[in-house]
Amino acid sequence: MSETVLDVENLEVYYETEDGPVQAVDDVSFEVEEGETLGIVGESGCGKTTLAKAIIGILPHNGYVNDGAIRFRGEDLTEMDERRRRRHKWEEISMIPQSAMNGLDPVYTIREQITETIQVHRPGTDRLESDRIVDEMFELVGLDPDRADEYPHQFSGGMRQRAMIAMALALDPALILADEPTTALDVIMQDQILQRIEGMQDELESSMLVITHDVSVVAETCDRVVVMYAGQVAEEGPVDEIFGNPYHPYTIGLKRAFPDIRKSDQDLMSIAGHPPTLVDPPSGCRFAERCPMATAECEREYPAERRFGELRTYCHHADRIDEEFRPVADRARTWERTEAAGGD
Repeated sequence: MSETVLDVENLEVYYETEDGPVQAVDDVSFEVEEGETLGIVGESGCGKTTLAKAIIGILPHNGYVNDGAIRFRGEDLTEMDERRRRRHKWEEISMIPQSAMNGLDPVYTIREQITETIQVHRPGTDRLESDRIVDEMFELVGLDPDRADEYPHQFSGGMRQRAMIAMALALDPALILADEPTTALDVIMQDQILQRIEGMQDELESSMLVITHDVSVVAETCDRVVVMYAGQVAEEGPVDEIFGNPYHPYTIGLKRAFPDIRKSDQDLMSIAGHPPTLVDPPSGCRFAERCPMATAECEREYPAERRFGELRTYCHHADRIDEEFRPVADRARTWERTEAAGGD
């Protein structure tokens, strides 16, 4: 059996705001196995980035873990002091942040920046060894090692993105958090970056958490998927099942909001309405207000976990999906509904 590298259990993350506490992540649980790539997908504001920041320990000053556990190889990161947790950053757990191409210091060369990361976390590493690691990482991400002595402004956007990936991999971490790794890249560069990430992961045997709103990125790179909505897990399972035969109406709607090159005549769907406010979220299913299948039960009670093979979903009416919802999910008028039906 593979080792569990990351075990997130019943995690709650809050932000203090002028309007009150915001439940950005609410009772989220999942695991990442050794060598596995897990995708976290959902709309903007669903809690994906907050989840990544909580794992690596870089929540902003008004953010905090309210409850739950984040176990990395059996150790609960939430119970570690800052000194011990800092040791895990970059060396055991690294992060490719959003807008990574703009994350480099413009007044230092790329080599100087990666070397500083190496020497801070591995004191005593000499310059010769640091240079060897930088050159090796540049080759791994498809960059000429000679260009490591150049400045960020001398790199294209895609090259800067790859340089940030090289920095994230420099200490051979066991877990890589990739937060929107292809944001702001054109489709050709996106494909190149994704291929590089897949190849690097195979070579390094690292586990990876890919956080994105782009369903196609998850479908191309991940083994399993967690679908989040309004801070909670809506559905989780193998990538083939999530995108081939999901049982949560939100996953079905999210899937139909992206084009399928095999269906050139397909009309893209949009889910009417907006996610609920997380300052005072509803007590029932948080998707109920936008869900075409919602009933009064959905508004009153949060659904229990339902299992369909390896897939877990949180929907009161999951057993009706195949007969009643999947056949009409491709029709635009199905998604025009914005208020719960109010019946049982």
